[in-house]
Amino acid sequence: MNLEAAVMKNKEAFNETDKAIVSYLLQYPEAASKLSLMELAQKLYVSKSAIFRLSKKLGLSGFSELKFELSELTAKKAQREKYAQGLNFDANLQKILEESVKYFKGLNLTDLFNDLDRAETIYIYSTGWQQQIIAEYLAHSFFLIGKKAIILPSARDEVSMLGRSVKTNDMLFVISFGGFNKTILEELKKIDAVNNQLKLVSLTSWQPGKIASLSNYSFFF
Repeated sequence: MNLEAAVMKNKEAFNETDKAIVSYLLQYPEAASKLSLMELAQKLYVSKSAIFRLSKKLGLSGFSELKFELSELTAKKAQREKYAQGLNFDANLQKILEESVKYFKGLNLTDLFNDLDRAETIYIYSTGWQQQIIAEYLAHSFFLIGKKAIILPSARDEVSMLGRSVKTNDMLFVISFGGFNKTILEELKKIDAVNNQLKLVSLTSWQPGKIASLSNYSFFF
């Protein structure tokens, strides 16, 4: 049985009390399904017999069956909400993808590709576990095209030593959601002072940060 359909079918037979009860039941089916007959009657300021008579008008055997139908309606509402959220997610994802494609189409990547081609070693540094996943993906992608990629541990010492060990045309990818990590900023400035031949590529959030301003190439996500 569909409780909402039963209400629509029998609404002409409802009195004002019935309408008040139905209004609450359809709006709050989950809460109503957890109440006893006495509790529901007290909450709505109606008699128990009024609720029982309404159940009969809806074609139900009594209050127990009404509670069952309320539970079913709760489940249906949850499915509808989940479906609606799915639609919103799909729409938002589509919008993000369109904006990302538009962003990358507007970039001139020729110089970056040339620098990648010249680089002997590509270093990748990330500032968190989520960024680490991106770093691992990048390293794997570089491996597939024959490039040596080294993921640096997320430690300050590793970054500070980099400026003295890299070779000309090597590249450093820094992945930081915020783009404002003070410790990394300090070390990147030191690297630039020691070895200004190192090409820096930053991947940060859509809001440009200071790391992006120090980079030869900056990308936002």
